[in-house]
Amino acid sequence: MTRDEAYQILTEYIKNQNLIKHHLACEATMKALYRRLEGEKSSYTKATEDKWGLVGLLHDADYELTKDTPERHTLILEEKIGDKLDPDIMHAIKSHNADRNGVTPKSFMDWSIYCCDELTGLIVAAALIHPEKKLKSINTEFIMNRFNEKSFARGADREMIKKCDEKLGIPLGEFVTFTLSAMQGISDELGL
Repeated sequence: MTRDEAYQILTEYIKNQNLIKHHLACEATMKALYRRLEGEKSSYTKATEDKWGLVGLLHDADYELTKDTPERHTLILEEKIGDKLDPDIMHAIKSHNADRNGVTPKSFMDWSIYCCDELTGLIVAAALIHPEKKLKSINTEFIMNRFNEKSFARGADREMIKKCDEKLGIPLGEFVTFTLSAMQGISDELGL
């Protein structure tokens, strides 16, 4: 599946523009994570970077269809387009909802979407409470202060984000900096 085909599917299933922006943030972060985790190894390829990007772009594509049945989230997407995706892409997408659907993350690609999904949302929330409402105006310290406020962005599961250290070998502060940088790279698309 090409990126254009994936984007067409995304916009067919997702109508909320903020959710589409969330997918774009995850796509940018997933590509950056691939370069970080695989870039220095001989296994790095642009095609695989694009594959990781597809995981970010499509990971919540059935969200509006499953918002009332979270245990079905990602499984409906598999029913609709699973035959069009490489099995490892579909597994990564499903595994980011592991706590509800029981599909366990295994690979770096799986754990990357599992960890970055929640963090991109928390970063957007942090940017929106800053007076300038811009990603360029916030930094890791600002985000970490919000991260440690339990009442802030309650929907962002901090435990999932914190798995970055154990599962990806990236300490939390560094993971926040890294994800923020990936998102800043597409700030115009995100409207932030």
